[in-house]
Amino acid sequence: MRPGSAFALAAAIAAALASCGPRAPEPAPEAPADLVVYSSHPAELVRAVVREFRERTGLRIRVVSGGTGELLTRLRSGEQAYKADLVWGGGAESMAAASDLLEPYVSPEAASIPQELKDPGGAWTGFTVLPMVIIVNERLLPADRAPRSWGDLGSEALRGSVAYADPSVSGSAYTILRTLLLAGGGGEAGWSRIAAFARTLEGNVLPESSQVFRGVASGEYLAGLTFETAVTDAGRSGSDVRVVYPEDGTSAIPDCVALVRGAPHPEAARAFVDFVLGPDVASVVVGRFGRRSARGDAPAPEGLPPLSSLRILPYDLGSSAAERAATLARFRDLLAGAARP
Repeated sequence: MRPGSAFALAAAIAAALASCGPRAPEPAPEAPADLVVYSSHPAELVRAVVREFRERTGLRIRVVSGGTGELLTRLRSGEQAYKADLVWGGGAESMAAASDLLEPYVSPEAASIPQELKDPGGAWTGFTVLPMVIIVNERLLPADRAPRSWGDLGSEALRGSVAYADPSVSGSAYTILRTLLLAGGGGEAGWSRIAAFARTLEGNVLPESSQVFRGVASGEYLAGLTFETAVTDAGRSGSDVRVVYPEDGTSAIPDCVALVRGAPHPEAARAFVDFVLGPDVASVVVGRFGRRSARGDAPAPEGLPPLSSLRILPYDLGSSAAERAATLARFRDLLAGAARP
C-alpha cells in the first residue's frame, strides 16, 4: 500500500468511528417572543418593570437594549434581528425626529400626564421627566471651584476634565447640547458658548452616557453633563458625586414610550404602554428608582427639589427635532477644531 493510501484509509476509519459515537445535542430553538421592547433605560429598571408585566400577563418579552440613537438607527435602517413593537426610553425630541417610525396611540393613562409631556397626536407619551444637570466630584472639586452654570463649562480650569457623551448616540446628550444653546441665548451667542464648551472637551466625547457618571465618580473627570437621576440610576448614593442645577436654567423634558409603526404585536404593545404609564409603575419609578414620573399625580422623589424650585427654560421640541442634523454637524466641526494636535 502506498503511504498516501494508508493515511487516507486511517482518516476514513476515524471518520466512520466518530460518526458512530454520541452526537452533540442540537441547540434548542429560541422561543418566539410575544412582545419586543427596544429600551435605553437602565437594566435594573427594565428588569423590574418587565418582570412585573410578564407576571401579570404571561407574555414572553424580549428586550433589546442600547442608546436611543443606536436603537432609532436600527429602526430606520430596517436592520433588526428582532422586529420592535415599541420604544421605551429616549428623549422627546429624539422621538419627535423619528415620528415617521411611530404609530400614534393615546393610552387611557395619558389623561394623567400634563399636555406638555406628550405628543398632541399621540406619537409618544412621557414616562419620566429628566432635568439636565452638571455633576461634580466634590472630593476633587470643592463647591467654591465647581461650575454653577452651563456658562462656567468654558472655564480654562476645567479643560480636559469634563465628561460628556456623544450627542449623536445619546438622546440625553443631545438634549444637553440644545439646552446649552438655549441657555446661552440661542443663535450665534449660544453657539459661542458651545464653542467654548468644545474647547473644554478638547475634542473628546464618550461613546455612552452611562460613562459620564462613572468617569466623574472615579475621579477621571472633575465634572460631567448628564440627566438628574444618573446618580440614582447608577445606584451609588455613597459616591463623591454631587448634582448641580445650573443657575442659568435647564431643560426638563420627558423620556418617552412609543409604539413602532407596523409592530408585529400591536395589542401586547398597547398593553405594555398602558402598564408603564400607570400609577403602579409610577410608584416604583419614584420610590425605588428616584425618578420623576411624568404623571401629574405622582410626587417628586425623596431628596430631589420640586421642579417649581428650578429655573426651567422653554425648550422647543419641534425646533430641536427639526434642527437635529444641522446641530450635530456644527458641533462635530467645533469638536474637530478643538481637538488636541
